[in-house]
Amino acid sequence: MYSLIAGAALFVCCAYIGLGVSDWYKKRRLFFDALIDYLDALERGIKYAKTPLPKLTRDFAADKKGDLFVMLREQFAEDTADGKSKSKTLLLTSYEKKAVSDMLASLGKYDTDTQLAELGRYRALFEPIRAASAKKYDTTGKLAAKLGVLAGIAVMLTLA
Repeated sequence: MYSLIAGAALFVCCAYIGLGVSDWYKKRRLFFDALIDYLDALERGIKYAKTPLPKLTRDFAADKKGDLFVMLREQFAEDTADGKSKSKTLLLTSYEKKAVSDMLASLGKYDTDTQLAELGRYRALFEPIRAASAKKYDTTGKLAAKLGVLAGIAVMLTLA
């Protein structure tokens, strides 16, 4: 009886770990998808609507959840003094954190043409990272969830 309970507990643990790893890859993919969408929205807003960046950002990030939207709300909050994002996301490498932070800090510091060129440069920087994160999620992330469940079943069968 106790081996069955221990096996079930280990099954839940293994499945939870596998699903957690899968969720990390999914959040990373969603972060970079949203970042590219944000750059597109900024480009459209600057080119055609001539809307101020803080308003564009507030409209884009309103009522959305995720690490990127937290960063955007922090960056363009009226009470932010230094303009640096203090987000402690675990989704990004230190290089990516610095690149996103630099991108957010550079917004609104240039004239329209230069700002559009900077947005294009950051899009070119983040697009391969987005593609790699999507590919990693499709392979490693989905596989981690399945392997976690299978490892849990194997442990449960071994103990039963």
